[in-house]
Amino acid sequence: MERLNLCRHGRHECLPALLQAGLAAHPDLIPPGATVLVALSGGPDSTALLHLLADLSDGRRLRITAAHFDHAQRADSAREAQTVVRRAEELGVPCRTGRAALPPGSTQDDLRTARYAWLHDVRRELDADRIAIGHHADDQAETVLFRIMRGTGVRGLAGIPMRRGPVVRPLLGARHGEILEYLERRDIEWIADPSNSDTRWARARIRASVLPALQVHGEDAVGRLLALSKVASAAEALLETITDDLVTRTTVGSRTRWADPGRVVLDRDLLLAAGGELTARIVRRVVLSFGHRLTVGGTRAGVEFISRGRSGGRVAVGRGVELAREYDRITVSWAAQSQACSELVISRAVPGAGALRIGGRDIALRWRPAGAASRVPGRIAVPVPLGHYPLSLREWRAGDRIRLAGGTRKLKKLFNERRVPVGERSRVPVLVDAHGSVLWVAGLAVATANWGAEYEKSLMEFELRDE
Repeated sequence: MERLNLCRHGRHECLPALLQAGLAAHPDLIPPGATVLVALSGGPDSTALLHLLADLSDGRRLRITAAHFDHAQRADSAREAQTVVRRAEELGVPCRTGRAALPPGSTQDDLRTARYAWLHDVRRELDADRIAIGHHADDQAETVLFRIMRGTGVRGLAGIPMRRGPVVRPLLGARHGEILEYLERRDIEWIADPSNSDTRWARARIRASVLPALQVHGEDAVGRLLALSKVASAAEALLETITDDLVTRTTVGSRTRWADPGRVVLDRDLLLAAGGELTARIVRRVVLSFGHRLTVGGTRAGVEFISRGRSGGRVAVGRGVELAREYDRITVSWAAQSQACSELVISRAVPGAGALRIGGRDIALRWRPAGAASRVPGRIAVPVPLGHYPLSLREWRAGDRIRLAGGTRKLKKLFNERRVPVGERSRVPVLVDAHGSVLWVAGLAVATANWGAEYEKSLMEFELRDE
């Protein structure tokens, strides 16, 4: 969110104006009439976000529910959860609660994974449109600096996106000091989480020591890191566009048909002309079309082979993927038969193929973008908005739900209605999007989309067969 000059009447007035300007500039962030799940830790950022959205709820016709996840890492966390629920309800907002089933001393990554998984479960249960998170500009700066210290590329420097699927961060353009002043001026209570200053964690050390050291001479380190993030985000978007174009230009022959879905031939001369960084992106993109991700080492091995490998040579780069050179052609191939897995990843809307083994059943899957629903028996068209990738094909899990014409339904109930034997249910492939929403239950149902005209041409066509 770009910084706007909206603070003429005092900094405490800046935050509501900044939020409203951001929502006006990005209409799909939280559209009018949306159902919004607000992730409420009880800290200053999420508390301010809840109050701000509650103030806007009548004018924008928002339906708001708070969601508090107790990480269960401190003795008083259950009492704090009760306080958070009470304060939300005093605001007229219902509050859902969840509790982590992780041992004390769990890592922040484990806790974050559990928290987001629970939030997405609650979102699906409520059929909410958005999950609102209270990240702000200082969090963005810390993220960029953390990634610089760890080592990153352009994508990492871009920082946290304002929106990724249903997850939105409406306060990403606000500074932490403005949030605190907003709460103070309105006399709003919040809870201080001691883990935020626990220097065992890298982010806490950055917050407590590194950023203050960078600003010791009056330099606005946060502002400069935010500017870097903005430039990197634009550069990454440009690189993605260039990569899309280069994949098309370097591919020899057509990939629009089902033939040889696990084999792509690339023009080596064009790859060499593109340079190492873009060649790495092209190779990763092709392998993603097979449903797999290359490691850093696998990518490096592939680029090195393209540059120096002899004609007639070949190299394995991981996950059954192999590169071979014949004169000025590089063939990227995947041995689908020998690499059947329990979960198949479909990363982007490009043609591809893969193999899956679930419930003792060996399955081959092919997919491609489709302009309209297929009339060919055995093929099924599923609407998949671009923001919902990567997809996963896997067996069903307890709690999985699918949206149908009559509302959302648990897959267990769907199986009962369709008389699928209990012993056969683990053999039914289920396609889910990046947020865990079920899009397709093979042979049984396709989710009913309610995404509007924007997604009318977002169909992916799938062909599934037993091996």
